[in-house]
Amino acid sequence: MKWAAWLLLWTLAFAGPAAAGDVDISPERDLVVRYTVDKSFDDVVFELDFAITDHNFRITGRNSIGSGLRERGYHDFPNVEVIHFCSLELAREVLLLDPGFVAHMPCRVTVHEEKGRTVVSLVKLPLTSPDPRVNEFARRMNATLTEIVEFATAK
Repeated sequence: MKWAAWLLLWTLAFAGPAAAGDVDISPERDLVVRYTVDKSFDDVVFELDFAITDHNFRITGRNSIGSGLRERGYHDFPNVEVIHFCSLELAREVLLLDPGFVAHMPCRVTVHEEKGRTVVSLVKLPLTSPDPRVNEFARRMNATLTEIVEFATAK
């Protein structure tokens, strides 16, 4: 039953095709931006890993959901990867501003295959703090996160 619930959540998180323009900012999920490319899953993951470390972040975790499900017997399940990453210096910066904001960390991107294409979903930081300094931090982080994903999804 646990996996059925996980599959339902995964389906809801990635439901619907991405926009034809290769980038989809869903209004109901304005903190999630989807990039759809014709590059291979492995190439996109490799380039994300490079871009993340090139921006002085450390990859702190990886969830290889697709391969895990295939190992459990779901042989046709597509590749799905969640990459978690963080910068201790940036974490220190936001902790000094608002310790509660660290709930949005570590940063993460997901990569999955859909209809023969590779989709990267970027989870951006919210800009809704009552503290304008926290919102400025989130703006800077979102710009950096966007650079990372756009490097990996460039043609």
